[in-house]
Amino acid sequence: MSGPYADLGKYEVSVGYLFEAYKKIQDLPERSSLEFAVLVNLARVKSLSGEHDGAIDVAHQARESAEHLGDPHRLAFANMNLGEFLLSAGQQEEAVTHLTRAFTLSDEHDFRTIKISVLGSLSALHEGLGQYERAAAEAQQALTLALEVGSAEGEIEARIALGRLAMQGRDLAQAEQQLLQALELARARETPKEQVLAHEQLAQVYRRSGQLELALEHAELLRTIERSIFDTDRDRQIRNLTVLFEVERAQQDAQLYRLRSEVEQEAREAAEQQVLERTAELARAQHEVVARLAIAAEYRDDTTGEHTRRVGQAAARIARALGWSETQASVLGVAARLHDVGKIAIPDAILLKRGRLTPDEFQQMQLHTVIGSRILSGSRSALLTMAEEIARSHHERWDGSGYPYGLAGDAIPLTGRIVAIADVFDALIQARPYKVAWTISEALLEIQEQAGRHFDPELVAVAADVLANLHREDSLFLNLYDEQQSEPLAEGQASHVLAVFEQLLMERTRELELARREAERSAKRMERMALTDSLTDLRNRRAFEQDLESRAAPLGNAPFTVLSLDVDGLKRINDTLGHSAGDDLLGAVAAALTAAFDGRGQAYRIGGDEFAVICDDVMTAADRIRCLEVMAHHLQQSGYPDRPFSTGAADYPADSGSAGDLLRISDQRMYRDKVLRRQQRSGEPLESGQA
Repeated sequence: MSGPYADLGKYEVSVGYLFEAYKKIQDLPERSSLEFAVLVNLARVKSLSGEHDGAIDVAHQARESAEHLGDPHRLAFANMNLGEFLLSAGQQEEAVTHLTRAFTLSDEHDFRTIKISVLGSLSALHEGLGQYERAAAEAQQALTLALEVGSAEGEIEARIALGRLAMQGRDLAQAEQQLLQALELARARETPKEQVLAHEQLAQVYRRSGQLELALEHAELLRTIERSIFDTDRDRQIRNLTVLFEVERAQQDAQLYRLRSEVEQEAREAAEQQVLERTAELARAQHEVVARLAIAAEYRDDTTGEHTRRVGQAAARIARALGWSETQASVLGVAARLHDVGKIAIPDAILLKRGRLTPDEFQQMQLHTVIGSRILSGSRSALLTMAEEIARSHHERWDGSGYPYGLAGDAIPLTGRIVAIADVFDALIQARPYKVAWTISEALLEIQEQAGRHFDPELVAVAADVLANLHREDSLFLNLYDEQQSEPLAEGQASHVLAVFEQLLMERTRELELARREAERSAKRMERMALTDSLTDLRNRRAFEQDLESRAAPLGNAPFTVLSLDVDGLKRINDTLGHSAGDDLLGAVAAALTAAFDGRGQAYRIGGDEFAVICDDVMTAADRIRCLEVMAHHLQQSGYPDRPFSTGAADYPADSGSAGDLLRISDQRMYRDKVLRRQQRSGEPLESGQA
């Protein structure tokens, strides 16, 4: 669990999981290999969080673990990491010591990928010291090695360093040549961060040479890519947040299932009290996840998240005025906070636009209702089921002119009709980037004028009195956590939670035998979900890493081949034809890959457009070509006439005895294949070293 938490910046949580893993490993008989992996990841997370001293201490432990293992590859890798952490902390002399050790080990054992990284770090160090000739020699050596092993990443980094150093030496022609080659390769690999570095240096080169139009062109491209990186990082964080939300929900279900078994084995009376207490704890955890997800949707145009709180409070008060029970109204108050959760997928340019939206922009804005209902769908929780209904229906109108489905009258769920009034009222009285705040009287008049058109007229008659008084009173909204402090409320203040989830508890304690069978099915489903890609039904990256580690460690296992495969042009298809077309292509590739390697290995989807195969044995080049031809034939039958993929392979132990290096080497060869195929299609001449 450390990866998603680290991606979201929750470094303390990530460190906590890794430390727990480290403690458990100490009790295992064969702990050293796992211990090394945990220490390497722990050092990385500490470095990301800015704890340079802590990262250095843990990296020292990782180096000692590698020495204990007697594995020169791990020892070279550990010294390289330690040197880089010391370099980041400004401890240059000690950094040189460990980087030199890593270089010596890599040179002795021909660990060329590590050697490339070490040379890059040494070049950066000597450049910082003003030793430009030495830095250029090290960068040139890294480039030569990268071309030999087919490391596109190493080649890009080396060329950018050489370009920067040539600019320092005022050789602007050489700087331009190296940087343009780096930029072309970065574009071919679709790696925006490397493109940013290349554009940044090229802008400086052209500015110094007086070619101001070219300098401006690269500066503008730089800004465009940086914005794209920001949007991509934001989307990745949102996806991780959604994944964590689903994991939390699955963990809560698993705990309840386990609790049912305890109830079945123990006396009913004694177990019911434990169920009640555990359900209250789960309710508190679920509410925190709901609140945080609501704020994630709201933070871009209301950084306090108070809009969702006010809408929930107003909806609960209207429900009470309609005669709802306290339990029902409280559930509505929590569920209403997620009414706009789908906004997490709406671009800032549309969400925060000050002027009127264009028809296309408004159509995209309308999608947040469908997206929100999809995020919340599939839950057995009464709270999240109601939240899904609200997210889907709160923009429908009484006269049928709303969206997304154009429902009218009583066909609109009552929860959606209530939240629609609460949402519009609060939006009117609050200032937003695109409007000024209305007065309470103006907002109430607008709500009443829209009765029979936008809103349920009978509902407006009840809601008007509630809304007129609500802004003068203290909030009565049920709240388990204060989102600003993230601390639980006092026990007495949380007592209403039991009532909110009482119905859910009753449903989940019926028919214990059925619950036991459901728990077993859920456990199997969760295990399969944890190791299966939901789109293609192939095993996922987690399963791939587990299987690869098990095949490659300890050294001496039977030889085998790792194949990396990347789908060409997926982003272009998604952008031009839509993500459903891209998903169709991924599904076709997965089916073709499975058919082609059936009986020869296990196929995986390890990333967005990335696939892999762990073969049962070493495959010759001719064997691989035959399998890939079978795969291309299957894709042609599915409507994809051009071979839409690039491949690369690495053999264990001939290329490496490390699972991580096997994947890295096969990836590098796959990217080289992608570049060569692209150049062949365009008729461009091959660069020296690429043939």
